[in-house]
Amino acid sequence: MSENFGDVFPRLRRFVPSTLLDGPWWDRLVERVGELPGWLTLNYAAFEFRLGDPAPAADYFVSVAPGRPSMEYYVHLGEAAKPDSAEAALGRVYALMNGTPSPSESSLVGWFRASMLGYDIAEVPRSRRPAPGVFLALKPQSELDEDAAGSRTPRRLAATIASAVGWEEDEEERLAVERAFAALPRTGVVDQIGAAPERGPRFIRLIVDGVKLRNVPAFLKRLKWDGSTQKVMDTLEEMRDMTPVFRLAIDVSASGVGPRLGLEMYRPRKPSNLDYWLTSGRNAWRPVVDYLEQMKWCLPEKGDGLRAFPGIERLFEEKGMSILYKGINHFKLSIEGDAVEAKAYAALAYFRLYADSEGEGGDA
Repeated sequence: MSENFGDVFPRLRRFVPSTLLDGPWWDRLVERVGELPGWLTLNYAAFEFRLGDPAPAADYFVSVAPGRPSMEYYVHLGEAAKPDSAEAALGRVYALMNGTPSPSESSLVGWFRASMLGYDIAEVPRSRRPAPGVFLALKPQSELDEDAAGSRTPRRLAATIASAVGWEEDEEERLAVERAFAALPRTGVVDQIGAAPERGPRFIRLIVDGVKLRNVPAFLKRLKWDGSTQKVMDTLEEMRDMTPVFRLAIDVSASGVGPRLGLEMYRPRKPSNLDYWLTSGRNAWRPVVDYLEQMKWCLPEKGDGLRAFPGIERLFEEKGMSILYKGINHFKLSIEGDAVEAKAYAALAYFRLYADSEGEGGDA
């Protein structure tokens, strides 16, 4: 019998600092995603840590890729679910991404390079099992074939993410998304589009890459964002030497752009090695953690956990040896009014170095 996440993950508990995830929140995470297949969750086990919250709690993310077993798993899950369920809605969109013909909907083949499913756990009552938030990572425009380039409009992207989370169509919402795309500066691109139905009022999140620092104020003005542009610029300027790469996370609803703006902060990227962050040393993020603590956006105990998190472990198991990579992908600072909330996004990547008789040791 193949292992599920609940079987495998407890063996890795000692590699996650207890100040980041522990106690009842560990149990709740295993309860929430424990039934997912181990091969699906452990190739890339990602966490969202709230750095200003003393609770050692985390939300969990699963990475899914078109044409891979991971997406097929959710397609089959949707086929077995009630037609009006969130699982069925997600399965239908994933099927279109995989090229399954539909008599009523157009293909989404070639539009996206990956998808992330966010399972909210930290702030969700134990008795509830909400559907995951869905984030779709867009293929660069330059990599689209002629059909995809002509059909992947902002309007259809808004409709696609709404369908993926089971929402009814909203014309005003689609128009608002179109306006947000039209406001992009010349170098700006929407890298991801997502929706998290369990997180308050309805909105579509656009994660924007490629905006130059000097163009941020004009971009926010075109979006009609009513927050403090000066606060955004001061924060980006303070962190530019530590995290020179940033992305903007904006929330778009039928009434326009919401008050919360996310700043996703990254170390310099290495296009030739997209997983470079998994092998970064412990000192790579230390200046950022120190700065967040200094600004009182990160509690000292959370900072200690983040400094200890990165590393590489060799696991000697009954069937052979495995390698466990532990890394921090990025930080996010969410600005709303005078408040700033800091989060860290970190992951475990688990690779077996031996043949798996279940056939599940490959790329999910």
